[in-house]
Amino acid sequence: MRRFFFDPAARNGDIVLLSEIESRHIVKSLRLHVGSQIELLDGSGVRYLAEIRDLGRQVAVRILTADADVQEGRVALHVGQAMLKNTKMDFVVEKCTELGVTSLSPFVSSRCQGKLDNEERGGKRQQRWQRIVESACKQCSRPRPMELSGCCSLAKHCAAVSAEPQSLRLLFWEEEKERRLHDLPPFSNYGRIDLLLGPEGGFSREEVELASQFGYQSISLGQRILRAETATVAAIAIVRYLSGEM
Repeated sequence: MRRFFFDPAARNGDIVLLSEIESRHIVKSLRLHVGSQIELLDGSGVRYLAEIRDLGRQVAVRILTADADVQEGRVALHVGQAMLKNTKMDFVVEKCTELGVTSLSPFVSSRCQGKLDNEERGGKRQQRWQRIVESACKQCSRPRPMELSGCCSLAKHCAAVSAEPQSLRLLFWEEEKERRLHDLPPFSNYGRIDLLLGPEGGFSREEVELASQFGYQSISLGQRILRAETATVAAIAIVRYLSGEM
Protein backbone atom coordinates (compact mmCIF):
# COMPACT_ATOMS: atom_id res chain seq x y z
CA MET A 1 0.00 0.00 0.00
CA ARG A 2 1.23 3.48 -0.85
CA ARG A 3 2.24 5.69 2.09
CA PHE A 4 2.21 9.45 2.42
CA PHE A 5 3.11 11.97 5.12
CA PHE A 6 0.72 14.72 6.13
CA ASP A 7 0.82 17.75 8.40
CA PRO A 8 -1.49 17.24 11.41
CA ALA A 9 -2.50 20.91 11.02
CA ALA A 10 -4.05 19.99 7.65
CA ARG A 11 -6.52 17.64 9.33
CA ASN A 12 -10.15 18.63 9.93
CA GLY A 13 -11.84 15.80 11.75
CA ASP A 14 -11.41 12.73 9.55
CA ILE A 15 -10.64 14.77 6.43
CA VAL A 16 -7.01 15.53 5.53
CA LEU A 17 -5.65 17.73 2.77
CA LEU A 18 -2.33 16.40 1.54
CA SER A 19 0.51 18.70 0.49
CA GLU A 20 0.87 19.74 -3.13
CA ILE A 21 3.98 17.58 -3.49
CA GLU A 22 2.25 14.44 -2.17
CA SER A 23 -0.89 15.28 -4.18
CA ARG A 24 1.06 15.66 -7.41
CA HIS A 25 2.70 12.29 -6.80
CA ILE A 26 -0.73 10.69 -6.28
CA VAL A 27 -2.34 12.28 -9.34
CA LYS A 28 0.49 12.54 -11.90
CA SER A 29 2.83 9.66 -11.05
CA LEU A 30 0.73 6.98 -9.38
CA ARG A 31 -2.57 7.90 -11.09
CA LEU A 32 -4.62 6.78 -8.10
CA HIS A 33 -8.34 7.41 -8.19
CA VAL A 34 -11.19 8.36 -5.87
CA GLY A 35 -11.84 5.41 -3.58
CA SER A 36 -8.22 4.21 -3.56
CA GLN A 37 -6.97 3.35 -0.09
CA ILE A 38 -3.63 4.66 1.12
CA GLU A 39 -1.66 4.73 4.36
CA LEU A 40 -0.93 8.05 6.08
CA LEU A 41 1.86 8.94 8.49
CA ASP A 42 1.94 12.11 10.58
CA GLY A 43 5.40 11.64 12.14
CA SER A 44 4.06 10.88 15.63
CA GLY A 45 4.20 7.10 15.38
CA VAL A 46 0.58 6.63 14.31
CA ARG A 47 -0.45 4.88 11.09
CA TYR A 48 -3.73 5.77 9.41
CA LEU A 49 -5.71 3.91 6.79
CA ALA A 50 -7.38 6.47 4.53
CA GLU A 51 -9.46 6.67 1.38
CA ILE A 52 -9.09 9.24 -1.39
CA ARG A 53 -12.20 11.44 -1.57
CA ASP A 54 -11.21 14.14 -4.05
CA LEU A 55 -8.40 14.64 -6.57
CA GLY A 56 -7.00 18.09 -7.20
CA ARG A 57 -4.11 20.39 -6.43
CA GLN A 58 -4.42 19.16 -2.86
CA VAL A 59 -5.82 15.66 -2.63
CA ALA A 60 -8.50 15.23 0.05
CA VAL A 61 -8.63 11.92 1.92
CA ARG A 62 -10.83 10.53 4.68
CA ILE A 63 -9.26 8.66 7.60
CA LEU A 64 -10.83 5.24 8.12
CA THR A 65 -8.79 3.75 10.97
CA ALA A 66 -5.81 4.67 13.14
CA ASP A 67 -3.21 2.46 14.78
CA ALA A 68 -1.85 4.38 17.75
CA ASP A 69 0.01 1.48 19.33
CA VAL A 70 2.97 1.40 16.95
CA GLN A 71 6.19 1.08 18.94
CA GLU A 72 9.76 1.77 17.96
CA GLY A 73 12.54 -0.46 19.28
CA ARG A 74 12.92 -0.86 23.05
CA VAL A 75 16.58 0.19 22.81
CA ALA A 76 17.07 3.71 21.46
CA LEU A 77 19.96 3.66 19.00
CA HIS A 78 21.72 6.97 18.34
CA VAL A 79 24.42 7.27 15.67
CA GLY A 80 27.14 9.88 15.35
CA GLN A 81 28.48 9.77 11.79
CA ALA A 82 31.53 11.64 10.53
CA MET A 83 30.75 13.49 7.31
CA LEU A 84 31.24 11.40 4.18
CA LYS A 85 31.71 12.80 0.69
CA ASN A 86 29.13 13.09 -2.07
CA THR A 87 26.30 10.56 -2.06
CA LYS A 88 27.85 8.31 0.59
CA MET A 89 26.25 10.42 3.30
CA ASP A 90 22.89 10.20 1.52
CA PHE A 91 23.26 6.40 1.56
CA VAL A 92 23.98 6.40 5.31
CA VAL A 93 20.96 8.60 6.04
CA GLU A 94 18.71 6.25 4.05
CA LYS A 95 20.01 3.04 5.62
CA CYS A 96 19.96 4.43 9.17
CA THR A 97 16.29 5.24 8.66
CA GLU A 98 15.52 1.78 7.31
CA LEU A 99 17.40 0.07 10.17
CA GLY A 100 15.46 1.92 12.86
CA VAL A 101 18.10 4.34 14.14
CA THR A 102 16.50 6.79 16.57
CA SER A 103 18.67 9.77 15.67
CA LEU A 104 21.58 10.55 13.36
CA SER A 105 24.08 13.30 14.16
CA PRO A 106 26.62 14.25 11.46
CA PHE A 107 29.90 15.69 12.70
CA VAL A 108 33.20 16.89 11.26
CA SER A 109 36.48 15.20 12.19
CA SER A 110 40.04 15.79 11.06
CA ARG A 111 40.01 13.31 8.15
CA CYS A 112 36.58 14.14 6.74
CA GLN A 113 36.36 14.51 2.97
CA GLY A 114 32.72 15.60 2.98
CA LYS A 115 32.89 18.83 4.98
CA LEU A 116 30.16 21.44 4.69
CA ASP A 117 31.87 24.46 3.16
CA ASN A 118 29.35 27.09 4.19
CA GLU A 119 26.03 27.61 5.92
CA GLU A 120 24.01 27.72 2.70
CA ARG A 121 25.40 24.44 1.38
CA GLY A 122 24.93 22.85 4.79
CA GLY A 123 21.29 23.93 4.86
CA LYS A 124 20.62 22.47 1.41
CA ARG A 125 22.18 19.12 2.34
CA GLN A 126 20.17 19.06 5.56
CA GLN A 127 16.97 19.58 3.58
CA ARG A 128 17.92 16.81 1.14
CA TRP A 129 18.65 14.42 4.01
CA GLN A 130 15.27 15.20 5.53
CA ARG A 131 13.60 14.29 2.24
CA ILE A 132 15.60 11.06 2.16
CA VAL A 133 14.42 10.24 5.69
CA GLU A 134 10.78 10.74 4.72
CA SER A 135 11.16 8.70 1.53
CA ALA A 136 12.83 5.85 3.43
CA CYS A 137 10.08 5.92 6.07
CA LYS A 138 7.48 5.45 3.34
CA GLN A 139 9.43 2.58 1.81
CA CYS A 140 9.95 0.65 5.07
CA SER A 141 6.64 1.66 6.75
CA ARG A 142 8.33 3.45 9.60
CA PRO A 143 5.73 5.67 11.30
CA ARG A 144 8.10 7.88 13.29
CA PRO A 145 10.92 9.50 11.25
CA MET A 146 14.51 9.34 12.41
CA GLU A 147 15.67 12.55 14.07
CA LEU A 148 18.37 14.37 12.11
CA SER A 149 20.67 16.80 13.89
CA GLY A 150 22.69 19.63 12.41
CA CYS A 151 26.37 19.08 11.69
CA CYS A 152 28.81 19.96 14.48
CA SER A 153 32.35 19.19 15.66
CA LEU A 154 33.35 15.82 17.12
CA ALA A 155 34.01 17.40 20.52
CA LYS A 156 30.60 19.07 20.60
CA HIS A 157 28.87 15.84 19.63
CA CYS A 158 30.66 13.83 22.33
CA ALA A 159 29.87 16.46 24.95
CA ALA A 160 26.16 16.32 24.08
CA VAL A 161 26.10 12.52 24.30
CA SER A 162 27.91 12.52 27.65
CA ALA A 163 24.94 14.33 29.20
CA GLU A 164 22.77 11.24 28.61
CA PRO A 165 22.79 8.90 31.64
CA GLN A 166 23.11 5.11 31.41
CA SER A 167 24.17 5.09 27.79
CA LEU A 168 26.43 2.45 26.22
CA ARG A 169 28.87 4.37 24.02
CA LEU A 170 30.82 2.55 21.32
CA LEU A 171 33.34 3.91 18.84
CA PHE A 172 34.15 1.66 15.89
CA TRP A 173 37.84 1.91 15.02
CA GLU A 174 39.87 -0.15 12.57
CA GLU A 175 42.97 0.03 14.79
CA GLU A 176 41.24 -1.60 17.76
CA LYS A 177 42.65 -5.13 17.95
CA GLU A 178 41.29 -6.55 21.19
CA ARG A 179 37.77 -5.47 22.16
CA ARG A 180 34.89 -6.81 20.06
CA LEU A 181 31.13 -6.60 20.34
CA HIS A 182 30.77 -10.10 21.79
CA ASP A 183 33.08 -9.11 24.68
CA LEU A 184 30.54 -6.59 26.01
CA PRO A 185 27.68 -7.13 28.48
CA PRO A 186 24.24 -7.92 27.01
CA PHE A 187 23.03 -4.95 25.00
CA SER A 188 19.48 -5.52 26.22
CA ASN A 189 20.67 -4.16 29.60
CA TYR A 190 20.70 -0.66 28.11
CA GLY A 191 17.87 1.62 27.14
CA ARG A 192 20.13 3.77 24.96
CA ILE A 193 23.16 2.94 22.83
CA ASP A 194 25.34 5.57 21.14
CA LEU A 195 27.55 4.60 18.20
CA LEU A 196 30.36 6.71 16.78
CA LEU A 197 31.59 6.04 13.24
CA GLY A 198 34.40 7.74 11.37
CA PRO A 199 34.99 9.14 7.88
CA GLU A 200 36.72 7.52 4.89
CA GLY A 201 40.13 8.10 6.49
CA GLY A 202 39.07 6.80 9.90
CA PHE A 203 39.57 8.36 13.30
CA SER A 204 42.95 9.65 14.42
CA ARG A 205 44.34 8.30 17.69
CA GLU A 206 43.85 11.74 19.24
CA GLU A 207 40.15 11.67 18.34
CA VAL A 208 39.72 8.20 19.84
CA GLU A 209 41.35 9.45 23.04
CA LEU A 210 39.05 12.49 23.04
CA ALA A 211 35.95 10.32 22.66
CA SER A 212 37.13 8.01 25.45
CA GLN A 213 37.12 10.97 27.82
CA PHE A 214 33.37 11.20 27.20
CA GLY A 215 32.74 7.52 27.92
CA TYR A 216 33.20 5.95 24.47
CA GLN A 217 35.04 2.64 24.23
CA SER A 218 36.67 1.58 20.98
CA ILE A 219 35.37 -1.58 19.28
CA SER A 220 36.59 -3.67 16.35
CA LEU A 221 34.36 -4.88 13.51
CA GLY A 222 36.85 -7.59 12.57
CA GLN A 223 40.05 -7.92 10.55
CA ARG A 224 38.78 -6.48 7.27
CA ILE A 225 38.98 -2.76 6.57
CA LEU A 226 35.48 -1.76 5.48
CA ARG A 227 34.37 1.25 3.51
CA ALA A 228 33.03 3.93 5.83
CA GLU A 229 29.43 3.55 4.69
CA THR A 230 29.66 -0.27 4.85
CA ALA A 231 31.03 -0.12 8.39
CA THR A 232 28.12 2.05 9.47
CA VAL A 233 25.46 -0.30 8.08
CA ALA A 234 27.26 -3.38 9.48
CA ALA A 235 27.69 -1.86 12.94
CA ILE A 236 24.05 -0.79 13.18
CA ALA A 237 22.71 -4.14 12.00
CA ILE A 238 24.89 -6.11 14.43
CA VAL A 239 24.04 -3.88 17.38
CA ARG A 240 20.33 -4.06 16.56
CA TYR A 241 20.59 -7.87 16.47
CA LEU A 242 22.50 -8.06 19.77
CA SER A 243 19.89 -5.74 21.33
CA GLY A 244 17.14 -8.21 20.43
CA GLU A 245 15.62 -5.81 17.92
CA MET A 246 16.12 -7.96 14.81
